[in-house]
Amino acid sequence: MITDLVVNGCSYMHTYAQGNGHVDLAERFNLTPGDISISGSANSRIIRSTLKHSHETLKRTLYVLGMTFISREELPICRYDEGIYPTEQEVWEGAWTNPQNQFFGKNRWVDHWTEKHTNEWIKIRERYEVGTLVDRLEDLQYRILSMIESLLFRGHRVIVFQQADQWWDNLSNKEVKRLQKLGPCKQIIDGFRWCAIRWQHSQGVPYTTYSRAPDEIKHREPGRHKEINDHLEDYIRRYELHL
Repeated sequence: MITDLVVNGCSYMHTYAQGNGHVDLAERFNLTPGDISISGSANSRIIRSTLKHSHETLKRTLYVLGMTFISREELPICRYDEGIYPTEQEVWEGAWTNPQNQFFGKNRWVDHWTEKHTNEWIKIRERYEVGTLVDRLEDLQYRILSMIESLLFRGHRVIVFQQADQWWDNLSNKEVKRLQKLGPCKQIIDGFRWCAIRWQHSQGVPYTTYSRAPDEIKHREPGRHKEINDHLEDYIRRYELHL
């Protein structure tokens, strides 16, 4: 029997949790809420930390995962020094951080890593990303599918969706066919094409004003989660992902 609901993701999910969106969603299924999201997270971190949590918990859990931008990556550049990172979460997260988008862990960078190295890494990453979107997406798809299979095998449940990244524009029919692996998976909303933030924008959910991002991908105001939770609840019940 599923007893807990845990959300994970980047700042989109973190903002959602700040407004107790995960609490409201958990109450709809009579579950205990939890949150392991961190702003700036890469998809690799979302997958890894979800699996880590699922192996450590003694409770069968429904994981609600809002995946982030495909181009985000992370590096193991945080040092282990108990005088620098006293919090349990920092210890639990380990050496990984996203030096481009994530302030989490910046105070723990290894001594030989600086802002200069981050800028060099960004340039190198942007260079090898050119023309490789399909390959990176295919890799992410297999990681997601493997994570889902692992969670289900051990008695957990999961729902996965994209937040804002529209990756399918300008792809050829051959490329689209190559990326149809997620389509038949009911744990993934609309084959990874449904974007929760863009959908909420279309529903008129107000957004925060501190970001310079386009309005349709800005963070939604904390506490304005009724629309998204209604949608998620309907999807979870329709496909019985909570059972």
